[in-house]
Amino acid sequence: MTWNNLPTELHLAVVRFLPPQDTRALSLTSRSFYNLLVPQIFSDVTISSRSALRSFAMHVPARYGAHIRRLSVCTKPSERAFVQEVDCTENLATVLATCSHLHSLSLSLAASLDASTITPVFATLTTVQKFEIGCWGQEETAPVSERIAVSLAASLSSLTHLTLSRITRSVLHVENCTRPDVPLVLNDHDVPSHPILGEELSIPSLLKLPTLKSLDLRDVWIDCDEDMRVQGKLAQLERVSISGSMYRDGEVESKACLAWLRACGPALRSFTTGIPLGESQPSTCLGKDRMAAEDESIASPLPTLSNFHVDAERVALDDLLPMLNVLTACEIERITIVNAAMCASQDAFTRECASDEFEEWQDAIEQFLTSNDWNFLKSVELNFGQGTERVWSL
Repeated sequence: MTWNNLPTELHLAVVRFLPPQDTRALSLTSRSFYNLLVPQIFSDVTISSRSALRSFAMHVPARYGAHIRRLSVCTKPSERAFVQEVDCTENLATVLATCSHLHSLSLSLAASLDASTITPVFATLTTVQKFEIGCWGQEETAPVSERIAVSLAASLSSLTHLTLSRITRSVLHVENCTRPDVPLVLNDHDVPSHPILGEELSIPSLLKLPTLKSLDLRDVWIDCDEDMRVQGKLAQLERVSISGSMYRDGEVESKACLAWLRACGPALRSFTTGIPLGESQPSTCLGKDRMAAEDESIASPLPTLSNFHVDAERVALDDLLPMLNVLTACEIERITIVNAAMCASQDAFTRECASDEFEEWQDAIEQFLTSNDWNFLKSVELNFGQGTERVWSL
């Protein structure tokens, strides 16, 4: 029996093992193979630049959009090109309007988008469960506003997993920022009101999205959320990750991270952070003000966590024990401490540094385990790469 005589099911079974370029090459051998392989070729699409996005919108038949399950778009300009936001938005809207079965969408934006054009298209993406949006360029010169990011996320009715990378806060939602080095968006007042969130399009408002289960904030400035209050019914968030920002103010960022942890609600089970969580300073409020502060603290307890993950790239060893002391009430079952950069590196010098740091972290964990009585703790994992790993089973 020849290749051409094999049944369609066997053809598809074989093609699943081919790399994308070989699948495309096979599709060009005959019209029948082309028609057979189009769904697989277009199931996972990556568009790497603004010019590629324009070309895709202009030349790829709209009917192919129904095959796209995962779409990744970067709108970086070609060299010496002037970035025009409206043109980029229109091309993106054209492509997304054809994606009737999209499950995962990733946007890396070199400039913000025209909210009035793109938001209605997002409302039609009823099958998208995973959404990532981030800034490709510099926050200082080409920021992506939190208002547009939150509005787009809130428009996805089936969204469960959301990642924001280097999204810039809006001056409309930030009060009394005294840091001149922190970039803020000034011209995003034209983002239209959203049916679910109204005008409150700040990042903490994401906690109101009813379907959201996982939220990842990567290199997002959160210091302004130190006193965050989220009114109304909260999402049933199960996992939250907050990496911290290069614009961090240590003590303020720590308080803001704890405010996020308190605000996430009782459904939270996994929390990952690269922010040292230190002891809160005693309140200096007097009389009724002090009583109100204490009432607020009682009303927003720390959630019970099954898993707590520490980013050892960002959290210093000296901050580990104070952090764990703060989280005593969380009844944590598993602690994972990972330095991803050292795990990924294979050069001799980095591995030697990893070994030295691993020994120091190991000693600190041993000290913690012998001096604390955490009845709920079941395991602690420390991972700095090959040869520098250890698990304590309790």
